[in-house]
Amino acid sequence: MTPWKQALERQLSEAEAPPVLSLSALTRVAQSVRGAVVPTSTLQLWIRDASARHRLGPVIRGLYLNLFTSPPGRLADAVPHLRRGAVVSLHSALDEAGAYNNPPVGVTAILPLDTGPTRPVVGRVTTAQGPVYFRAMPRKLLEAGDVDDRLDFNKSGSHPHATPEKALLDWLYLAASSRSTLAPPAPHDLDMTMLSKSRLNRLAGHMGLRAILEDWLAGKFLVRKTTAARHILSVTEQ
Repeated sequence: MTPWKQALERQLSEAEAPPVLSLSALTRVAQSVRGAVVPTSTLQLWIRDASARHRLGPVIRGLYLNLFTSPPGRLADAVPHLRRGAVVSLHSALDEAGAYNNPPVGVTAILPLDTGPTRPVVGRVTTAQGPVYFRAMPRKLLEAGDVDDRLDFNKSGSHPHATPEKALLDWLYLAASSRSTLAPPAPHDLDMTMLSKSRLNRLAGHMGLRAILEDWLAGKFLVRKTTAARHILSVTEQ
């Protein structure tokens, strides 16, 4: 292996190296360590070789997980690169907190929905590392509550990651929404001892979901509640 490629791999192995790398980012790093322009064909040959050695993980065209660094990049780290403003939430956040007994396939994330004609692109995104499922909710609900209550900075510093309490409330909101096909979580699939009751109540208050949460905890909300959703949407999307 040529010296500049060895230097490139050492730099990508450093603790502060990003977990996700775009083709443009790899190009900049390669040219920096080589001290000269790296031809696209040369860089692509190295990318294919690094991928074959499982040191780069292709996500979509031009986007890779950095598997040189430790801990290695994960699909969740790529979520903000796939959709700007996305927050890992719902099944994925609950599973990573040890609160979900039905491990999800892929990664689940929420996009902010703003007023106006532009709507985020939701649905399934197929990647080489597995599927990512994007849903959307009003920004004021996605960002409701204190940041330390709604985002778990211990889980990741490389992508926005909901606390399990916020993930559950996001799920209940979507399950109540007439605009969503998501069913509420089955109570037996969640370990509520892993969640903070005080944080859950604070966030439910900020999101206007106390009644929905109480119904779900009492086993009364096991199907989508479109009537409640219409009330929630009329309040939150004004």
